[in-house]
Amino acid sequence: MLQGHGDDGYKYKQEIKANFSTNVWYGGYSEELKNYLISNWNTIDSYPEASAESFISVLAKDLCVDANMLLAVNGATEAFYLIAQCFNNNSSTIVIPTFSEYEDACRINKHKLHFINWKDLSSSTSFDSELVWICNPNNPTGDVLLQNELEILLRNHSDSIFIIDEAYIDFTDSISSSIDLIKNHQNLIIVKSLTKNFAIPGLRLGYLIANKILVQKIEFYKAPWTVNSLAIEAGKYLIQHKNDILPPVKHYKSSTEKFIKNLNQISGLKIHATKTSYFLIELEKRNSTELKNYLISEFGLLIRDAKNFRGLNSSYIRVATLSEEKNQLLIDALQKWSKLS
Repeated sequence: MLQGHGDDGYKYKQEIKANFSTNVWYGGYSEELKNYLISNWNTIDSYPEASAESFISVLAKDLCVDANMLLAVNGATEAFYLIAQCFNNNSSTIVIPTFSEYEDACRINKHKLHFINWKDLSSSTSFDSELVWICNPNNPTGDVLLQNELEILLRNHSDSIFIIDEAYIDFTDSISSSIDLIKNHQNLIIVKSLTKNFAIPGLRLGYLIANKILVQKIEFYKAPWTVNSLAIEAGKYLIQHKNDILPPVKHYKSSTEKFIKNLNQISGLKIHATKTSYFLIELEKRNSTELKNYLISEFGLLIRDAKNFRGLNSSYIRVATLSEEKNQLLIDALQKWSKLS
C-alpha cells in the first residue's frame, strides 16, 4: 500500500460519529451472517482449503460458469498484485483517477506505466500496452464505461488484456456486470470484491473470473491458504443469501440524489456528477486536508481526502452516501465550515 487509502478511522482516538470516507455499503451488516460464522467457528481449528474450493463451487453455480474460470482471492487487491506479477516487466495503461493499488502493484512488478484520464476514455480510445486497468464503476469519480463500449475496446485491442475492477458494480443501476463478455473475449479479466457490497472489508474476500487459460496462468503465482476459513464460509453464505443483503440500488440512488441536492446548496462546494452512491466534491476555498481535520476535530466526521488519487489534488474530497440522519450531520457541518472566513 504505497499510495494509501481513505478509511483511516483507526488512526483517530476520538469517536467517529459518521464515516463518509469508506464506500462500503453502510446497511450491509448482517446479524444472520454473524451467527452463521459463530456456528462455524471450529473451522479455524484446521488449515483452510488451499484454494477456497467450496466457495468457488458455490460461486460457479451462481454465475453459471465453469469453476476453472474462477480464482478466489484475499480481497480484490490480491488479484491486482497477482495479475501484475504474472505479467511482470510488461506495460500497463491505467485510467485515472482511480484505485491506487493498480499502480502500486504494477510498479512493484516493474511495469512500464501509462495513464489516461477517465474523461478521455471511450470506445474509440487507442491503447498500445499489454494490460489496461479500468475500475467500472470508477472509484472515486463514480463514472461508468458501458458494456457496448467495453466490447468494442476488447475487439479493437485483442493484443491487450483488460482488467476490469467491478468492486462497485452493485452500487449503480447504470451498468451491469460484463462477465458475459468473457465467453467471446479471451483478453478480459474481471475482478470482483465481496467486501464493499456485502460490508465485510475486514474478512478480505474477492475473486477474479477469466478464461481458464488466463486463470491457470495467474494462479501459478498464488500462495495457498490466502483465503481464511471464516472468509470461505462467509462467501458461501453471502452468495446464497445475496438478495437479502446487497444494496437496494433504487433506494440508495434516491438517497444519493437527495444528499447531492442538499450539498449543492452550500457555497464553496462543487459536486461532481456520479452514477454511484459515492462522489467527488471540489472545494473552491481552502484544501482537503484542512477540511478533513476540521470535520474530525469539530464534529467527529470522517471524509476521504482525495489528493493522493493520481489526477486529483488538494481541492478534492470524496464522500459516500450514508443514512439520512448521518448525511444531515455532514450537511450541517459543511454549512458551518462554508461560513468561516
